[in-house]
Amino acid sequence: MKKMRSINKCLKKSTVLVIILILYSFSMMGLIVYEIESFEKIYIKLRNYFSIINDVVAGRKQFDVLLEPMKEFDYDYQEYENLLSSHKTDTSYKKSLLAEIRNFANFLRNYERDKLLEHDKIIRISYLSLIIGSAIIIMFLIILNNRVKKYIKKVVKKIGDISDNMYISEVPVDKAVFEEDVMINNSIHNINLVQSIYDIFKHLPINTAIEDFTFTVGSYLCNLFNSQRFSVAFIDWETENVIAEVAHILIPNIVPRLNAGFTQKLFDSSLGEMVRENRLTRIINDLEERYNLTQSESTKLILEEGFKSNLTALATINSRPFGFFFLSSEKKGNYTERDAKLFASISGVLSYRLYYSLTIQKLLSYFANSLVNLVEFKDNETGNHIKRVSMYAKIIAEELNLSPKLVREIYEFAPLHDIGKVGIPDAILLKPGKLDPEEWEIMKTHVTNGVKIIEQFQKDARSIMEPQSLVVMKNIIAEHHERWDGKGYPDGKKGEEISIEGRIVALADVFDALTTKRPYKDAFPFEKAVEMIIQERGTHFDPNVVDAFLKKIVDIRMVYENLKD
Repeated sequence: MKKMRSINKCLKKSTVLVIILILYSFSMMGLIVYEIESFEKIYIKLRNYFSIINDVVAGRKQFDVLLEPMKEFDYDYQEYENLLSSHKTDTSYKKSLLAEIRNFANFLRNYERDKLLEHDKIIRISYLSLIIGSAIIIMFLIILNNRVKKYIKKVVKKIGDISDNMYISEVPVDKAVFEEDVMINNSIHNINLVQSIYDIFKHLPINTAIEDFTFTVGSYLCNLFNSQRFSVAFIDWETENVIAEVAHILIPNIVPRLNAGFTQKLFDSSLGEMVRENRLTRIINDLEERYNLTQSESTKLILEEGFKSNLTALATINSRPFGFFFLSSEKKGNYTERDAKLFASISGVLSYRLYYSLTIQKLLSYFANSLVNLVEFKDNETGNHIKRVSMYAKIIAEELNLSPKLVREIYEFAPLHDIGKVGIPDAILLKPGKLDPEEWEIMKTHVTNGVKIIEQFQKDARSIMEPQSLVVMKNIIAEHHERWDGKGYPDGKKGEEISIEGRIVALADVFDALTTKRPYKDAFPFEKAVEMIIQERGTHFDPNVVDAFLKKIVDIRMVYENLKD
């Protein structure tokens, strides 16, 4: 595989080449200067020796002064020295001495000429080397500079692409040419990851139930952050409590310990610190160590579920905290600061969706309570009747292991089962005795009246919530007088044609009616009422619903005792 180049290395090479060019230039200039100075010294010395030769020939200086120059220039001075010795005793050798001096002068002229040629050659070569070497280095500098300039243009363009495409579409990823391209591409991949997450969450279906939100979002977030548990909790600012909602757990066969409805004081935990300090995230990478320090009940329950680390993000709307998002992992040390930053970014998008789900859920609850209050004003039935029916229905639904969402909706919407009674004349609704057949037929219309009220609300609210948000509410109202054997009203449905919520509320409503005093009858004792329910198993009531009712009879009795009229 071809090794990838690096812009950083190009810049380093450019710096090294500039230094080499400077050092090379100085060294070559130094060499030239040295050569010139050396030649000048030789030239001056030669001029001086020529002057001495002239003085010797003219008789102004002695012959022996030339011995030292001859030795210095490696001239064969032996002959001259012999002639000089002979001349001291015989002056006839003077001509021979002068001839030898002329030979030495010619030797010096030849030496001067050779040195001049050598000097000229060295100077030429030095200048040429300086020019060629500098040209080569400058050429490399130009090549490296062009690479860097091209890369800078590429980076500027890439920044423009990021700016143009941020939060709109994925940023294009170019082929990596330099090592720095790999780093840039990794950053772009991270940007595109966040962008893809935003796109995914933008296109997720809008959930009107918190449970649907948790399960829809939870699967994706757990995969993204290598987690096995996702949940949300809400802040009740009136009581300053944090209230847990249902959790989405990926690991099969885990029995949830921290269940929906678990409550703890906000400012008795580090969640309160997050709110006070406006910290968007919290990482706990060792829940066991955390529990040893804090003895937190919620931490204990999470540990009992088998989770070892936790990542929390604050849920806010218009900068006001209203809840928390939680991710948990079976591994210690599962979360990093990068995870926290990404989760915080995602929570900014999810907060609006969660707040929408919470708002719709509260809206439905307020709507239901308003209708229930309206019925209470007309009917002789007390508020406790409505509470008991809701509690009985919830207990049975939980025993049947229905989904948390369905359990909650049965509990919240069971009080609406008789809202159609607002359309029944008071003379019939409040009649102290038994109704005659004609009156009974009118009384039975409270079911269809109630269904019409919900259908109208469904139609009016279709722009802010999905129609299926009211399915359970509508089924409870429409089917709580249907019977397992098909002899009920208004549609004569039988068996599993009746929704499970309709079957559960049917039993809860009849049982409470049996144990409650009415203008036209006394209340049956608890045991007698239970016996009557058993007798209707498989006829009036779903056998499975009756069995669930009987399994939880202790809890049923507790509700009966605590909420007696």
